[in-house]
Amino acid sequence: MGTTEIVLTTALLLIVVASVQPLARRSGLPFTVVLAVAGVLIGAAAGWLQSHRVTEQLDQVAEAVVDIPVSSSLFLTVFLPILLFQGAVTIDARRLMQDIAPVILLAVLAVVVALGLIGGAVWLVAPMPLAVCLLFGAIVATTDPSAVIALFRDLGAPARLTRLVEGESLLNDATAIAAFTALLSVILTGRDLDFWSVSEAMLIGLLGGALAGFLAGRAAAWMLEQLRFYRAAQLTIAVALPYAVYVVCEDYLGVSGVTAVVVSGLVLSAVGRSRFQAETFRFFQETLEQLAFWATSLVFLLAALLAPRMLADVTALDLVYLLVAVVAALAARAAILFGVFPLLSLARVTQKINTRTKTVIIWGGLRGSVTLALALAVTENFFVDPEVKRFIAIQATGFALFTLLVQGTTLSPLMRYLGLDQLSAIDRAFRSQVLQQSLSSVGSSLRSFAGRYELEDELVDQAIRPYNQRLSQVAEDDSFAEAISDRDRLSVGLIALANQEKSLLLQQGWSGGLRSTLVDRYLLSVEAMIDAVRAEGRLGYLRAARRPHRQTRWFRFIAWLHFRFGVNAPLALYLGQRFQFLLINRIIILELIYFLEFRLAGLLGDRLTEVLGEIVNLRLEDVERHIAALRLQYPNYARELDHEVLERYAYREELEQIDQLRSAGIISEDLARDLRTEAGSVHASSRRRARVDFKATTPELLHAFPVFAALPDAELGRIAKKLQTRVVADDAYVFRRGDRGDGMYFIASGAVEIRVGEEQHRLGRGDFFGEMALLDQRRRSADVRSISYSHLLFLPRATFEEIADLVPRWRSQLAEVAAARRAMNAGATDEGAGEEEAEGEEASPSAAASAEDKKTEAQPAAQEEGGQPEESEKASDPAAVAAEESGEQPSAKIVKLPGALKTRDSDGG
Repeated sequence: MGTTEIVLTTALLLIVVASVQPLARRSGLPFTVVLAVAGVLIGAAAGWLQSHRVTEQLDQVAEAVVDIPVSSSLFLTVFLPILLFQGAVTIDARRLMQDIAPVILLAVLAVVVALGLIGGAVWLVAPMPLAVCLLFGAIVATTDPSAVIALFRDLGAPARLTRLVEGESLLNDATAIAAFTALLSVILTGRDLDFWSVSEAMLIGLLGGALAGFLAGRAAAWMLEQLRFYRAAQLTIAVALPYAVYVVCEDYLGVSGVTAVVVSGLVLSAVGRSRFQAETFRFFQETLEQLAFWATSLVFLLAALLAPRMLADVTALDLVYLLVAVVAALAARAAILFGVFPLLSLARVTQKINTRTKTVIIWGGLRGSVTLALALAVTENFFVDPEVKRFIAIQATGFALFTLLVQGTTLSPLMRYLGLDQLSAIDRAFRSQVLQQSLSSVGSSLRSFAGRYELEDELVDQAIRPYNQRLSQVAEDDSFAEAISDRDRLSVGLIALANQEKSLLLQQGWSGGLRSTLVDRYLLSVEAMIDAVRAEGRLGYLRAARRPHRQTRWFRFIAWLHFRFGVNAPLALYLGQRFQFLLINRIIILELIYFLEFRLAGLLGDRLTEVLGEIVNLRLEDVERHIAALRLQYPNYARELDHEVLERYAYREELEQIDQLRSAGIISEDLARDLRTEAGSVHASSRRRARVDFKATTPELLHAFPVFAALPDAELGRIAKKLQTRVVADDAYVFRRGDRGDGMYFIASGAVEIRVGEEQHRLGRGDFFGEMALLDQRRRSADVRSISYSHLLFLPRATFEEIADLVPRWRSQLAEVAAARRAMNAGATDEGAGEEEAEGEEASPSAAASAEDKKTEAQPAAQEEGGQPEESEKASDPAAVAAEESGEQPSAKIVKLPGALKTRDSDGG
C-alpha cells in the first residue's frame, strides 16, 4: 500500500471509531467490546469480498483493509508507550509509593501465578513444549483493568484499593512483557528452559528499565519547571517523554522499555502536577486522554481486523486448549484475590474486598491490545517454528476475543445481578440534601435573571413552579437524617473539606504561592487525611492533619549536624520551608472555614457544621501555635517571609487582571503577552528569597528571660549578638553527664528534661540550665534531653564571664540559685541511695510553675462531638506530644524545685 492509501484507510478507521462510541453507550456494552466486534466484522467482510471478487471497486476497498501494514512494532512502539504513560500519569504516584511493596508483590505474583497455571494447564493437554506454553501464558497474563477501576470509582471504593488495582495492572504489563522477552529468547536460541536464567533476565530488564525511567522522569520534571510559562513547550516535553524513553531503553540500553515508560510516568505524576499551571495541566490531561483514546481504539480495531485471518484454520482441538486456558486464567485470578488479598488485609496493608467485588474483578479481567501485540510479534518472527506461530496466533487471539465478547458483554449484567450498580447508602441519603440546595438555588437565580432582563412575573412563576414542586417533595424526605449515622455524615463533611483543601493547595502551587516541592508533600498529607477519615473517622483526620508537624528523620539528622558541628545551611532551608508551609497552611485553613460556612452548611445542617468548625479550628490553633514559636525565634525572617507572600499574591492578582482583560476582548493577545512579560520581569527583579539567620537574636527576645531583667538595653544588644541559636530535635540530647561545661542554655521555645539517676525535671520557655558548670568550673553531672522541638540560646563561657564581671549582682543571683539547687539535690541524693548530685542543668527555679502550667494550659476552644479530651491535652502539651510521637513512656518522677528567679512566661513553649 502507498502512503495515500494508508492515510485514507487510517482516516476511515477513525471515522468508524467515532461512530462506534455512541453505539456502545446505547447498547450498554464496553466501548472496546463493540469496537472489537466492529473490527472482526469489517475484517471478515473484507476477506470475503477479496475472495469472491464481487466488483473491482469493492475489491480495492477489501484489499486496502486486508493489506493494511499492521505489525507488532506498530503496536509496541507507536501505541503502547502512550497508553502506559497515560495510565501512569493518571495514578496518584505519591500515594501509590506508600503501597509500593504490596503493588509489586501483586504484580509479580499475579504474572508468575497466571503464567504458571495457564502455561502448565495448556502444556498438559497440548502437544507443545513447556517453553511455548509458558510463552502463551505470559502473553495472556496482561490485563486491562479499565472496567474494574470504573466499577470501583462508581462504587466509591477506598482510594487505596483502587490504587492497588491500578498500580498492579501497570506493573503487571511490564512484568509480563519482561517474561515474554525472556521466554521468546529461550525459544529462539533453542536453549533448555532454565528458570534461573529466565528470572535473571527478567530482573535485569525490570530494574534497568526502572532506573532509566526514574532518571528520565526527573529530568523531564526539571525541564517542566524551567518552562513553567511556556505551555506548548511543556506539552511537547511531556508527550515526547514516553516515546524517547521506550526507544532508548529497548534499542540502545537493552532493558525493559515498558518498565521505563511506566516509571517515568509515575515520576511525572508525583512531581509534575505542581510544575504545570492550572489550565496547562488540565489541557495536558485532556491531550493524554485523547491520544490514549485514539491509540486504544486503533489497537483494538486493527487487531480485530487481523482476527479472521489468525483464526482461519482453527480446529475443535484448538477450542479445547482455549477452554483450558480460560479456566486456568480465572483460577489464577481467583488465587490472588481469595488467597493473597485476605493475607494483605490481615496485615493491614490494604482494605478488605467483599466476595461480590472479587467476583466482578475476576470476571472483569479483559485482555486486549498488549496481548494481541505480543502475539503478533511471535507470528512475524521468521525464526519461530510455523507450528508455534499458528498455536500462539490462534490461542492468544481466541483468548482475547473470549474475554471481550463473553466476559465483556456479561460484566454489566453480572454487576446488576450482584447489586453493585446501586448508589451507596450514604450517597442515597446525601442525594436529597444536594437536590434541596440546588433546587433552591435555581429558583433564586431564575428570579434574579428575570428581574435583570425585566421578564414578566407570571412567566417566571410558571418556570419556577416545577422546581418548587420538586423542592417540596425533597423537603419531605428525611432519609438524610435517618438513613446514615452522625459519624458517616461527619466523614462526608471531612472528606469534602479535604478535597477542597487539595484544590486550594494546587491553586497555591500553580500561582507560585508555594514551592512545588512543598506542594508535593502537602498533597501527600491531604490524601492521608482522606484515607484516615475512611478508616478512623474524626480522630484519624486530626492525626493525619498533625502528621506534617512531626519531626522527620531528615530533620533530626540536620538538627544534629547543626547542633554538633555548626552546619546551618540544611537546617536553615528546612526551617524556611516549614515556615512557608505553615503560613500557607493557615491561609488554606481559613479558606476552609469560609467554604464550610457558605458551601457545606446548607448540605450538612447547623449541628454538623458546628462540629466540623470545631475540628477545623483545632487545626488552626495548632498551626498558629507553631507559627508563633517560629515568629518568636526568627522575627526578621518572619517579616521577610510575610513580605514575600504578599509579593507573590500581588503578582498573581496582576496576572489575573491581565487574563480577565484579555478574556473580555478589551486588549489583544500581543498586548497581554507583553504585559505578562513585564510583570514577570518586575516580579523576578524585586523578589528576595528570605533566609533563616541563626545568628540574629534580638534584644526583645531576651526580655522573655527574667535572668536578664537587671541588664541595661545596651548590654542586652551586645549579649544578643554573642548568643548562638541551637535548634534541637525531639528526643535529642543537649549534653550528657561528663561533657565539658562550655556554656549555659536559655529556652526560647520548647521543653527539655533533665535526668539525674531516677530524678527527672522538666523546663519550658523562659527557663535556663547549665550555669553551675560555669560557676563551679567542673564537668556536667546530668543528662539533658529535648522533649519537644526546641529552640535554645547558647551563651558561651567567655561571654558569661564578661557579663558576670560587668554585672556582679548577676553572678551572685546565679550563685544563690545554685546553692538552693545543691541543697535540693543533696536531699534527692539521700533519698535516691547514692545518686550523684544534680547541677543547675537539672532544673531552673521555674520548673514547678512550668510543669503546672503545662498541665493547665488552655484547652482548644472546641471539642469534637464525642471527642476525647485527653487528645486535646496532649496537643497543647509539648512534652506529651513528644512522648506520644517518640513512643516513650511518661517520666518516672517529676521533682518540683525551690524558686528564686521566676519566669514571666512558663507555658512550656
